[in-house]
Amino acid sequence: YSIEESRASVSGVNLDEEMANLVQFQHAYNANAKIISTVDELLDVIVNGLKR
Repeated sequence: YSIEESRASVSGVNLDEEMANLVQFQHAYNANAKIISTVDELLDVIVNGLKR
């Protein structure tokens, strides 16, 4: 089995569409990571503020 044969045997896959989906999911992942980081910072400020 060559790589070309393996690729050709997968039917119904549009590589352009899959790449667009991958980019979209990567952007969503990065946005969620930023939200988590921001919430972590806010909680740190709140907890440290309560200690005073």
